[in-house]
Amino acid sequence: MKIKTLVLALSLLPLGLVAQPDFSELAKQKIAALDMMIGTWEGTGYMNTPAGKESSKVKENLQYQLDGTVIMAEGRGTKIMGDGSEKVVHNALGIISFNPFTQQYQMNSFIAKGMSTQAKLEIKDANSVVWWIEAGPATMRYSLTIKDDEWIEIGERSMDKGENWQQFFEMKLKKVS
Repeated sequence: MKIKTLVLALSLLPLGLVAQPDFSELAKQKIAALDMMIGTWEGTGYMNTPAGKESSKVKENLQYQLDGTVIMAEGRGTKIMGDGSEKVVHNALGIISFNPFTQQYQMNSFIAKGMSTQAKLEIKDANSVVWWIEAGPATMRYSLTIKDDEWIEIGERSMDKGENWQQFFEMKLKKVS
């Protein structure tokens, strides 16, 4: 009896896969609205840490993936140490997608320290986007403006549900390819 049930279940599995709706054209159309982000960007940034303001050299690489239905973003920040060596201070990977069921953009990000986040992302206009993350009692908001091949991104934190914001992060990058 168990074998018959297993055979029946396995034979029906392809039907479930075939019956999945195809949202690829919608995803491509929605993701194309973020085309201004595509490319390789380099510049500088800083982050306020408990030890003070930490500056770094930054490189961001954003490319279409999965036949243009998502954007993969890879960011890396380095700083020169006192002995002249270069240390990685930021290493992140993000996937930007459009969810056809909620009709919202989202960004799943991962950092080398073993943490990940899921952010909501909103296109403000042809040159700017904002995304935010709920992190316990804090809300983290990142605002990006791209104009004339210049990427300016700021990060802000609110501890009172968005009433007041404190900037803790900034990047200024130029498009190199």
